[in-house]
Amino acid sequence: MGGITVPERRGSSWSPEEYGQLVDGIAGGLSVEELAGRHQRSITAIRSAARQLVPADEAADGEAAVAWLTERLASGAYDWQAQFAENRRARTAARREREAAGRRGKRERPLVSEPGAIADVWQEVTGHRLSPERRAEFLARKPLKALGAFPVEALRPVAERLWRADGRLLLEGWLLDTVCPGYATTDLSWEAVAGDSAGTATVLRDLVAAAVDELRHARAHAVLCRRLGLAGHEPSTQQAIGQEFSLTPQRISQLQARGITRMLGNREPATVALREALGDLLGPERAHGAPVAARLPAVVEVALPGVPLNPGGLVLARLAGYGDERARSLLKEAVSALAERHKEERKQQRTTERRERASRRWAAQVAAADWFGAPGPAPAREELVARRSVQQREHSGVWFSRKLRREVQYESVTELRVVQLLDHADQVAYFQEQPLALGYTHAGRRRSYYPDFLAVTTDGRAVLIEAKPQGDIPLAINQAKHRAAAGLCRRKGWGLLVTDGARTRTDLAGHPADPELERRLGAALASRDLTWPDVRDIARGVPFTSLDLAALILRNDWHWELGPYRLRVRPSA
Repeated sequence: MGGITVPERRGSSWSPEEYGQLVDGIAGGLSVEELAGRHQRSITAIRSAARQLVPADEAADGEAAVAWLTERLASGAYDWQAQFAENRRARTAARREREAAGRRGKRERPLVSEPGAIADVWQEVTGHRLSPERRAEFLARKPLKALGAFPVEALRPVAERLWRADGRLLLEGWLLDTVCPGYATTDLSWEAVAGDSAGTATVLRDLVAAAVDELRHARAHAVLCRRLGLAGHEPSTQQAIGQEFSLTPQRISQLQARGITRMLGNREPATVALREALGDLLGPERAHGAPVAARLPAVVEVALPGVPLNPGGLVLARLAGYGDERARSLLKEAVSALAERHKEERKQQRTTERRERASRRWAAQVAAADWFGAPGPAPAREELVARRSVQQREHSGVWFSRKLRREVQYESVTELRVVQLLDHADQVAYFQEQPLALGYTHAGRRRSYYPDFLAVTTDGRAVLIEAKPQGDIPLAINQAKHRAAAGLCRRKGWGLLVTDGARTRTDLAGHPADPELERRLGAALASRDLTWPDVRDIARGVPFTSLDLAALILRNDWHWELGPYRLRVRPSA
């Protein structure tokens, strides 16, 4: 005979009497499961109700709230009604504060520049004088209010750059280029993406970061930052993010979907610009005829380096205007297309065009390498062997080298790009992955690492190569590795090259950044270590990109760690 099914009271409000029964049950030692059965509610509902009865700073989640109540009730009487009323007053006050801001969870930017001062900058840069009537119309323009969130000192150089480039200074373009430096003068076409344009890659990455930062829903913003590796976070799975926030992976998925939906309706400048750019890059009608599924992995690789195709491809496809079902279908097609593309690339003969392109790029790369005195002898081809096998990761694999007539292992998309460069460049006679082991010291410990490649050129020079994304080059552990590699190259007369396949460490060191940002960070670092919130607060009002920050860290030899994020002055050796 079957048991009696107890109906759930899902969605029903809790009465004061039922809260009292919950407190009595907890005091009586009932488990959460027993309480759920008694109240005909889910376990989640029991834990949520318990949170309403404890001080906000005593319980991070419902499970902790139940544990706190159990301990508190066991030690004596507890006025849970007073605490419940206090929590309700706090929720009401928070709701009214959100409503006063205009909508739930909205984050307002403080006004730091007056419209009149911005109008004066416009006139000074363009040389035009506004009549009283035209000035009144100018001051009524909507973008002027958004520009007021930035100091005049930050707006002026952007205005001057745009005016020099195009002879125009439109308010919309001024605002967007302030939020995302370089947007107005950068080619964001599919041809630029397919052509591996460094400027296009930088602007697309910053545009994605700026658009996500415009998201006003706090939790959805936090989830997307972690899923897409933004704001100092590493790309994370839904399960990892759920553990961080004490939420289920399903809830993280819901917050991700909510963030995308809100971005689709957002009218903030960077979000609108990102949707337009993605709509063009991933639109169904393209003159060159490349299928969307073939373009999607390339766009994800450029706009979200290091982020897996899922979620990167799904998020970008949705922001390009595809519905959820079609975006997921495109994602599956893209995975298949990407696998097929890699398979075909391993079978292809090197073409003249690819050799010429790789040779030009190698010439620029090797010119930016560090050389230490006269070149020394290069090791013979038969002397070079891999000193270790690569770790199996999501983006690891093998590339069949026509030059070496064997498969070459790689651990990342960045390493694959360097392998292809070495394999196609005519100036490279041969190369070896994981060619040697080097000792170095970091965080007080002696460690070992394996440089990614050693290339030998047709004129007999040896170049030790480290493949790193630009944003990873200034990390303290990578700087320690670089010092060890430089010491080895100095002894042997080898060149040392740090590159992502397109841009080098030298390029990063020469990247221009706002002197005001450097001044503020340097002043703060003189007295304390900085976290990511510290950096963000110190730089408030000064537009900067991740590349700007990386360049400053490298040039000033600051010590930068992740997990946890710390920026400090590098201690003396």
